Amino acid sequence: MMPCRDGIKLETIVNYPRDMDYSSPTHTALMDRSPYGYGDMEWITDLVMPAGMVAVGQDMRGTEMSEGNFTMWQQDKDDAEDLGNWITSQTWSDGNVMTLGASADGLASLQTPFHDPAWLAAQYIIWAPRSMYKVLFPHGCYKQETTEDWLLGLDMSNPDVVYDNMNTVYENEAYNSYWKAIEPVFENVHGPNAFWAGWYDLFLDQTISAFHGYNTLSDPKVRFTSKITVDPLGHCLDGAHFFTENAVLGRTLLPIAQMFETYGIRPVARNNIQNVTFYVMSSNDDLGKEAGQFWTTMEEFPTPQNTDFFLHADHTSSNKPDTSAETSTSYKVDPADPILTIAGNNLPPDIGGSIHCGPEDQSPVDSRDDVLVFNTQPFEEHFYMTGSMSATLFVSSDAIDTDFMVKVSDLYPTGEAILIQDNAFRMRWREEPGLEPVYMEKDEVYEITLDLSITSWVIPA
Repeated sequence: MMPCRDGIKLETIVNYPRDMDYSSPTHTALMDRSPYGYGDMEWITDLVMPAGMVAVGQDMRGTEMSEGNFTMWQQDKDDAEDLGNWITSQTWSDGNVMTLGASADGLASLQTPFHDPAWLAAQYIIWAPRSMYKVLFPHGCYKQETTEDWLLGLDMSNPDVVYDNMNTVYENEAYNSYWKAIEPVFENVHGPNAFWAGWYDLFLDQTISAFHGYNTLSDPKVRFTSKITVDPLGHCLDGAHFFTENAVLGRTLLPIAQMFETYGIRPVARNNIQNVTFYVMSSNDDLGKEAGQFWTTMEEFPTPQNTDFFLHADHTSSNKPDTSAETSTSYKVDPADPILTIAGNNLPPDIGGSIHCGPEDQSPVDSRDDVLVFNTQPFEEHFYMTGSMSATLFVSSDAIDTDFMVKVSDLYPTGEAILIQDNAFRMRWREEPGLEPVYMEKDEVYEITLDLSITSWVIPA
């Protein structure tokens, strides 16, 4: 039970390599701080013990067997520093501590550089976001199931704290100092680091954003040395069946190899593997397997040549705007009959969520009267999409507030519309800096732009 600076004690498990000399200051430690306990996540640090490293797992405050109250990572910058200081005070420590973190653990790992500890030597970060606000409130639109299902699934010593956290999230609907306090301090990153992301992961764009921060805003000595691997899935176990070419259930062993390289245990056998490696997705029919479904590697993410598609009044879409007349298309929304999400970048039921994830058919939703669908003509050549997407809309409503949602799908010749990416925009948070809601005026037209995240997908000819 390691004591923190405020007297709270945190359950900490330390596993030592075999035949270790505890009096010799020659051992680096790898630590993972988690709300899930040793059995679910913290054991992963044990993988480095054969290399002579000490594995340290700690339950975050207020979770599993630790004292205190969980506070949505607000205390983790201090608790991480306290753990690192405790580790380096041990007789066996060589003064170096490395971190491992996946998902919620990765959020804690991203907090570790905050106080610029001298002992932080390297970090490997898996499926974790730079901004938790942008995950839970994309364009101000609250992802209720993601937030509350996850909180309700944690093992907290005081169950009332779950609802305290929910209320705190409600009270901080705006992008304010509460959320900014748990974002990384990139200039304090001085050591090797690498990332693992997934195209259908709920943290996708924010994991890539964290990678860019570590890669371009860190100590100049380590800038442009960060590595990242993007597989199709990340958290999204539901999508494994979709990716049958050049991947094993949507996975590759490369991230594990890069983790060992980051910790200085063993370099990756290069085979021309560069700093940015990702899977190029496509449909899982014969046309898609011919056009995409392969891995690629390069020194940095490619710079896309953006292509505009315009929406037309006849529900088509093309690369040319409709200049015949000013047109609009309308629909009626009944809040008592909500449009439910089908798959996409969600936390799946098997690991804490309740909405399925991945590239699933959107036809059941697209056929509704309150969904507008705009189709392009079939592509004559393979259409490669790698990079970020966005949608600019000109919108009006007779309500004072509403959510506008946009999705991009690959329409198969057989009729399935397979989701590539989607997002939402809550109108009352449309103005910067967005600290107070601003409601809509009837008959006024507003221009908004939705960030549709990032992808690498090929539309086959």
